[in-house]
Amino acid sequence: MTRTLLSYKIIWLTSLAALLLTGCSSTPQAEFYTLNSISVPQTTANTVVAGQTVSVGVGPVAIPEVLDRPQIVTRTGPNKLRIDEFHRWAGRLDEDFARVLAKNISLLLDTEQVAVYPWDVSFDPRYQVALNILRFEGRWGKDVLLEVFWKIIDPQKQTALRVQKSVIKVPLADENYEALIAIKSRMVEILSNKIVNEISNLNINN
Repeated sequence: MTRTLLSYKIIWLTSLAALLLTGCSSTPQAEFYTLNSISVPQTTANTVVAGQTVSVGVGPVAIPEVLDRPQIVTRTGPNKLRIDEFHRWAGRLDEDFARVLAKNISLLLDTEQVAVYPWDVSFDPRYQVALNILRFEGRWGKDVLLEVFWKIIDPQKQTALRVQKSVIKVPLADENYEALIAIKSRMVEILSNKIVNEISNLNINN
């Protein structure tokens, strides 16, 4: 009798372990995303500062606390957000944003003299771009919104040369994260063009 009960207990424990292992193996794997820079510079921006050396420092980039996390955040309602455990940024969002913005500016201005904050003490930028991101989120079936204050600073004089607020909204037709991140990259490109146009105008006038 004791041996029979022991056998049943072993079978029960074996089945439970198998069930737990099956549950663990079915857990979704996390996917990781990064923003992408543009691949081909736009000639219209390059011609504005042709023949002139422009150096630009990008950053710091400030983001809201709710976005300062590994998980990608989407909006599900006016007062409701979703933080997805299985769709994450490959790095810090503020650093990724600054990196892509700097790469875009470098390509658009056709200059290698672009660095991300904090830059080396030997780098002496003519212009500094500081950003404060208020919103950078998508809402499935609706749109993606980037709302950001940004300013172009003269680092030597510590004065603001331009202060702007940009609100960029792009429809989000496909309800998947790859489409969401692609649109976010596109929005950084749009912002990059706005910043480059202002830098170009400043450089011409100076």
